[in-house]
Amino acid sequence: MIDYIENIKKIAAKTFDVKVSDISDELSIGEIDGWDSVGNLNFIQALESELDVEIPVEDLFDLTSIKSIAEEINKLKNE
Repeated sequence: MIDYIENIKKIAAKTFDVKVSDISDELSIGEIDGWDSVGNLNFIQALESELDVEIPVEDLFDLTSIKSIAEEINKLKNE
């Protein structure tokens, strides 16, 4: 099983214009500038594009931290 968390951190850093070292596993929406509801949609779109995955709309409201996003992507990519 491939763990995508490091890729997700890199995409988050790029999306929110911060250093990868500023992105922890526990980082959540609202904890860095730009990661609000609109920023989250941009982040999800970047993840889908870069990781070639489609995140179900009904799961979007549960994806509010790096860890929860990584768990969802790992699940989707390993189905």
